[in-house]
Amino acid sequence: MQVWEVTEALAEVPGVEVKVRRGLLEIHMPALGDTASLDPDEILAAESVFVPTRAAAVQLDIRDGRAVLPLIVTVDDMVFNPAYADDLVEPGAHRQLPAMPNLISYSEMHRDVRALGKAIDDPALDLEPETLAATLLAHRCFLAGAMRVGLWPVRVAAWWEYANARVGAPSGIAPLRSDPDWDDLMADVAEARRQTVASESTFS
Repeated sequence: MQVWEVTEALAEVPGVEVKVRRGLLEIHMPALGDTASLDPDEILAAESVFVPTRAAAVQLDIRDGRAVLPLIVTVDDMVFNPAYADDLVEPGAHRQLPAMPNLISYSEMHRDVRALGKAIDDPALDLEPETLAATLLAHRCFLAGAMRVGLWPVRVAAWWEYANARVGAPSGIAPLRSDPDWDDLMADVAEARRQTVASESTFS
């Protein structure tokens, strides 16, 4: 598709900010504080779609190798496929995974990951180690799915990293494959935390 065709389609969605920067199409959603950065050549289609909220929505079909991934841009939110757990864990590794949605919205991902991060310090929380491991893996699938469609969910990843660090290594958690993109995201999480601490020190 031509860039103007994509921008014209996305103009139907109130609140979304679209621009081309360094050859990438950037779709910024202020309500989420995140931006999907996409290679325009990998966008195969941009069509209006129905969503349960009945708000304006446009689905982009994005080529990812041999796969085609949907990214639905709607009012104050974006919707995408979670990544498959088998793509994240080491081959042959044991993993338990709860039922996964076919689609997850960014706001739902943020809500669920943050809720676990906050609950993890609750002394009344009593989750079985394997259930906790499966939940952490499911949340990691959400994050990986967001990254596959060009999003960079630093704040959500920070909650995931916090919960994972607090839990340690519960029995049943699957060893995860090396992922340079994830390492880069974690580096940005660490930098965001450093800046937050520096800012708090300045005003204390």
